[in-house]
Amino acid sequence: MISNEVKERLLQKDWRVKCKTEHELALVLNACLDSGLHWISGDKASFIPESILEEMLVFIARDSIFDKQGICWGSFEDFLTDNSDCEDITNWFFEELRK
Repeated sequence: MISNEVKERLLQKDWRVKCKTEHELALVLNACLDSGLHWISGDKASFIPESILEEMLVFIARDSIFDKQGICWGSFEDFLTDNSDCEDITNWFFEELRK
């Protein structure tokens, strides 16, 4: 179960978390599930698109440009060249989970 602080932040818009491993991806998606978030496609965050697992590094984001309720994902290259206003909360997110 995740803290209320993490839930509150995930429910806000314009954030992204970089995932370097499948374990980190699972932590982010579980936190999204606990927060009531889903993919922009409408699928539950427990569903992992096959194309995500093909990437070595991915990021999960909630960007107000794409959808008011859903999360999306992108490759690490997208993360580096992303021009959106999404705040990188990677370090904060994983530090909060360790508390």
